Amino acid sequence: MNGRVDRRAALRRVGLAGLAGTGLAGLGVLWERALTQHSFSDGATHAGFTEIRHQLGWTKGVQFAGQYVAESRGFFKEERLDVRCIAGGPNTSFRSLVASGQALVSESVPTGLIEGAINGQPLVAFAAVLQRDPASLLSPADRPVRSLRDLVGKTVGAPSNVSAQIAELMRTAGLDARSVRFVPVGTDANMLAEGEVDAMYAWATTTLPSLLLRGFKTHVLNLMDIGAPSYGGVLFTRREELERDFDKFVRYTRALIRGWRIMVADPQGIAREIVQRWAPPGTSLDDQLLQAKTMVPYITANDGTRHGLLWIDPHVFEANARLMRAAGSIPKNARLDLSQLVTQDVVRKATATL
Repeated sequence: MNGRVDRRAALRRVGLAGLAGTGLAGLGVLWERALTQHSFSDGATHAGFTEIRHQLGWTKGVQFAGQYVAESRGFFKEERLDVRCIAGGPNTSFRSLVASGQALVSESVPTGLIEGAINGQPLVAFAAVLQRDPASLLSPADRPVRSLRDLVGKTVGAPSNVSAQIAELMRTAGLDARSVRFVPVGTDANMLAEGEVDAMYAWATTTLPSLLLRGFKTHVLNLMDIGAPSYGGVLFTRREELERDFDKFVRYTRALIRGWRIMVADPQGIAREIVQRWAPPGTSLDDQLLQAKTMVPYITANDGTRHGLLWIDPHVFEANARLMRAAGSIPKNARLDLSQLVTQDVVRKATATL
């Protein structure tokens, strides 16, 4: 397998896994303990197996526990899949790599995929790891931002596209969005910890653990709770690939569901296993344990419990598109065929055949 330098370790300490962005915020993984070995195994291709080339958007850690477990427990092998997970970096264009055929699968969020569709990228979403998007506004626990109304008069660190959507939600609620001072934000949670901002946009599953371990008590206002429903870790591929070999995506999704089920059942044990076997030297076990614990309710929320893990609902994309149009993130007259952007067929069949 091809690999690139591990990237999440550098950002993980105060990390924003962003709108992948969100963010999750865009992601990337190297699968073996040695940094020079960029795959789960020796990279050999097995006769009769189908290759899955997955461009992950961050590096070794519990955020990809489903993949680690599916490989280590033999679920990929049972599905006759050779999975190659390729590390990303801060400047890696995950959607472009899939759209161009350099990778088969990657992760994004609904807003990112909608932007890609508007720009002509022939991509389709087929599963979602985080059923509740961890994109949140973090604030000091002793000065919490609990609602849109609490943002009035505050300084908020957020990317421009997120700021535009928050402003639109405030206007819809009859609040003065102009009273909020929005400032650019990166991956450094020090902005919040040092009081430079009253609230900061970040993924709760990654930034919150790092802040708590530093002793910074934090309040979390999830964007879904103020009118922005979404997913995190949305798996996507090219439409033509899905049409050409639908079954391999079902097999891949089925193996991942099995892997994530084990992580949900034993997040602490899996976090320890990942740090011991795959994570880069220096990875904080405490951070990974807390991340794993934080992730579970985001994985199992909503349809994750009603229908099964990795479920995906086109209505979430519709809600995102409406908010993006209202906020001016995409042109109001832009053509967008959501039936071409997201399908439930893969995860529905994977779940039914477990």
